[in-house]
Amino acid sequence: MIMEGSGSYALEGMVSDRRGLRPGYLIVEDGTAVEVGGGECPVRPDRRGVVLMDTVNGHTHCADYGLRVPPGMSLQELVAPPDGLKHRYLREASDAELSSSMLRFSRDSRASGAVTFVDFREGGAPGCRLLRESAPGAVILGRPVSPEFDPEEMEGILSVADGIGISSISDMDRGYIEAVADVVRERRMIFAIHVSERVREDIDFVLSLDPAFVVHMCEATDSDILKCAEAEVPIVVCPTSNRYFGKVPPIARAERLGADLAIGTDNGMIRGPDMVAEALEFARVAEAQGGDPEAVWSALWKLSGKILYQHKNIQNHNRTDVLAVVPTEEFTALSALRGRPEAVALNEKTKRL
Repeated sequence: MIMEGSGSYALEGMVSDRRGLRPGYLIVEDGTAVEVGGGECPVRPDRRGVVLMDTVNGHTHCADYGLRVPPGMSLQELVAPPDGLKHRYLREASDAELSSSMLRFSRDSRASGAVTFVDFREGGAPGCRLLRESAPGAVILGRPVSPEFDPEEMEGILSVADGIGISSISDMDRGYIEAVADVVRERRMIFAIHVSERVREDIDFVLSLDPAFVVHMCEATDSDILKCAEAEVPIVVCPTSNRYFGKVPPIARAERLGADLAIGTDNGMIRGPDMVAEALEFARVAEAQGGDPEAVWSALWKLSGKILYQHKNIQNHNRTDVLAVVPTEEFTALSALRGRPEAVALNEKTKRL
């Protein structure tokens, strides 16, 4: 059952946010959370479950939500710039089609419990403007399109976006990447990058760019992951998208080596923005690798707590009304939730834990 908009009800069970997972409750009046607390609910609860707070979808590409992918395509054939299927689609699709996909993605994202999503937006400044108009609450990391570094293009992107999110060091000239990162750092905005998704890449160079976070790291060594941990650079993993291409994110190794993890759903053409489903996949992968599946709880809010809400341009994104209540029996697979078969995914307006 989905509960959103103007409703009044009380929820009791477990609260998951930047403080961890603990017993608690939330009282909603007219679609807005008016009281959040620990322990038992002071009124009779209407629902029992898991209250997900401050949940951020850490990595998306929402403009390709309308693309249907033929089976059997490789990672390179599908997403490698400039002529992967995705990039051809984005060039050929009309602004109206892309805007419709972005709006639908944003609505589906809110319905699944994400307070916001962090989109690596292709198409330079025009692409960023289209997303800002379609989904004002998105965190937008633009991508330059000029073949050579262009300060005017960077200014245009950063006048609309919250920062820059680029493909990988394998796809771009290093001097170009350094120039882009320098501008973002000077503006004190967000710089992020895909790393070691398809092949292992030079983590020392990546970290010299001072990224706010990196994405994927499927082909990273223990040494690469440890360097991210020591530099306090979170790793956003996208287990469903990675599995589609025969890749596996290093969740258990990252846990063991002390790296911060966050969760993203990646390309909309492969996975809808369902953070509850992605959290379940994260937990399954962690357990299969011998890690702790309950690391999922900190991963759900890591970007919110560590990066996004510390950024001056993002503090107020999407702090609006209650999003949704998403029931799922599968959360009982996690030991902390045995006997609590529902997940309640929502956002609150007037009071934060």
